[in-house]
Amino acid sequence: IYSQGAKLVNESIENGKLYTSDTWKEIVSNCNKNNSTLHFLGLLSDGNVHSNIKHLIAMLKETKKEGVKKARIHILLDGRDVPATSAPIYVEQLENVIKELNDSGFDAAIASGGGRMKITMDRYEANWGMVKLGWDTHVLGRGRQFASAAEAINTLRDETGAIDQDLDPFVIADGGRPVGTIEDGDSVILFNFRGDRAIEISRAFDEEQFDKFDRVRRPDVVYAGMLQYDGDLKIPKNFLVTPPH
Repeated sequence: IYSQGAKLVNESIENGKLYTSDTWKEIVSNCNKNNSTLHFLGLLSDGNVHSNIKHLIAMLKETKKEGVKKARIHILLDGRDVPATSAPIYVEQLENVIKELNDSGFDAAIASGGGRMKITMDRYEANWGMVKLGWDTHVLGRGRQFASAAEAINTLRDETGAIDQDLDPFVIADGGRPVGTIEDGDSVILFNFRGDRAIEISRAFDEEQFDKFDRVRRPDVVYAGMLQYDGDLKIPKNFLVTPPH
C-alpha cells in the first residue's frame, strides 16, 4: 500500500525527509544567501482535501530553525471542505504560531488572502481571471488593503455576506505599503498537496513563455509545490515530496 497525498506529506514531515530534500535545501539556502523572504501560499484549513494547516505550521517552525529571517504567508480561505465561515479559527491558529515564533531574528506575517473560489485556485483552465487576481494580490500586492487578516475577513463579510470561499481578495499593509510582495531572490512554496487547483498558479510562476494573462513582472524566485501536481507535464519543476517510487 503506497502513501499518497496528505498521508505522504504527513510521513515526509514526521520523518524529516521533506527537510532533507534537494528542493527544500535550495528553497532555504536561496533565502539565506540573498537575505530574502520565504513565501508560503495555500489553502488555510485542516480540511485535508487540498492542504492541511499543520503542514504549514511545521514548515514555518523549520524555516526559523534553519536561519531564514523572514516569512510571509498568503492564505486562501476554505469554507468548502470545512464549515462555511470557519476562516477566523484558522487565522487565529496561524497568528498564535506567528506570535510564538517572531523575535528579533525572525519576522513572519500574513501578507495577503482571499476566498478559494475568487482567487488563485482555479482548475481545468475554467477561469484564468481567478489566477490573475491571485497573482496581482500575492505577487504584486495590488488590491484592497487591511491592517490584518481578521480585519479583512470581518469587514468583507459584513459588507457582502459572503462565505469564506467567496470573499474578495485582500492585501495586508502597513502605512499603505503591502507587507509581503514577492520579489526577485525570494523563495515560494505552494503548500497545497492536491494538484487540480494548484497547476495554474504553478504555471504562472514556472513558465517563461506564459500567455494566459499579463503578469506585469515575473519575480526571479525559487518556486516549489508540495508535490508534483502533473507528472506528465512536469508541473511544477520543483516539489518538496517525491511521489512513491
